[in-house]
Amino acid sequence: MERILSSLKKHHILTLTCLLACISCFAIFNATPLITKMSNPQTAWIKQAVFYLLGFIIIFFINKVGNDVIYEHINTIYIVFIVLLVGLAVDHRLYLWFGKHFVPLAHMSGGATSWYNLPGFSFQPSEFMKIVLVIYLSKITAEYNDYILVRTFDSEIKYMFECMKIVLPVALLVWLQNDSGVVLIILMGVVFVFFGSGLRDEWFITGLIILSVIIALFVYLYNFQPVLFAKFFPTHQLNRFYGWTDPEGTIDNQGYQLFYSLLSFGTSGFLGHGIQSVIKVFPEAQTDFIFAVILTDFGFLGGLITIGLITFFDLEILNIGKKSTSLTDKYLVFGIFGMLIFQQIWNMFMVVGLLPITGITLPFISYGGSSLLSYMIVIGLLVNIDANNQLIESHFVVK
Repeated sequence: MERILSSLKKHHILTLTCLLACISCFAIFNATPLITKMSNPQTAWIKQAVFYLLGFIIIFFINKVGNDVIYEHINTIYIVFIVLLVGLAVDHRLYLWFGKHFVPLAHMSGGATSWYNLPGFSFQPSEFMKIVLVIYLSKITAEYNDYILVRTFDSEIKYMFECMKIVLPVALLVWLQNDSGVVLIILMGVVFVFFGSGLRDEWFITGLIILSVIIALFVYLYNFQPVLFAKFFPTHQLNRFYGWTDPEGTIDNQGYQLFYSLLSFGTSGFLGHGIQSVIKVFPEAQTDFIFAVILTDFGFLGGLITIGLITFFDLEILNIGKKSTSLTDKYLVFGIFGMLIFQQIWNMFMVVGLLPITGITLPFISYGGSSLLSYMIVIGLLVNIDANNQLIESHFVVK
């Protein structure tokens, strides 16, 4: 017990993770009456607690092994997960053509084939691959900055080409599984690693211009060419978009999830309706819409506490990266921070109707083993970086 308390005192990121674990399990417990797709919804919060326990074991293991061992073998780990992603992508295509699964253990849910059904656990490789990818990119970026003394346009092109060789296959395979949410998270992690690498501003300005043009084009097509607009999206994604833009008008179909969640927490006031309140039942309460459960049961105050804790958590991550003397660690922190803050903002904005519903969950809060365990790997990496930072600081103090 003394060792655990000492670790919590030394590493603030662990303390914040424990607080997020408490909020997560309590929120999932409160979502129990709303969970409709589980055989035993009352055990969901217990399963989440078990996932957290496994996660802390992973943290302990990573801290014993050290980040350098993971960096050294990241290429092999990447190949293993590529093979797993290929299996799911192929199975999804075959399922669409023949109506049945051909790859052993492959599982489809919500229109995406992103899971392998293992005994007692659904394993989602893409959740882990997003972490593997950021680690791999961080290593490549550190090696690039160590090797290149003078940056040129040609050298930056070569660097980005090397990065895209490992990013694009992953993004394509996850997209072929029909999981656009994870693709967005991956791309955001890549952008933040690029930003941290010191690439010239012109690349990011050009990217923003291209993104703005694409958004403007889709807005035009949506308003003036709806038939052409519909051709760019699969049916289920199109339905989600229409449910977002007009939840009340599509309440009987695409918009009922968003409309009923808005109705639930929109009447919760400052303190909420109370534990396990049910105003209206909405799907995915324990996963995508866990923040709506928090707002419904505990109102503005509950939402404010959750956002405040998440903010302190993110700032602590940046603080660990800022103190690190390792380039690989710094780029890793940039990428992880980018994925986390993108996922947090998108999920909460999605719940309140400011962004489309894409299946992006709230990290460390939403129910889900693969997502949680993948980010607990991140915590393990961060604890190891923080330990090295403290060791270096203590060395200089002694000196």
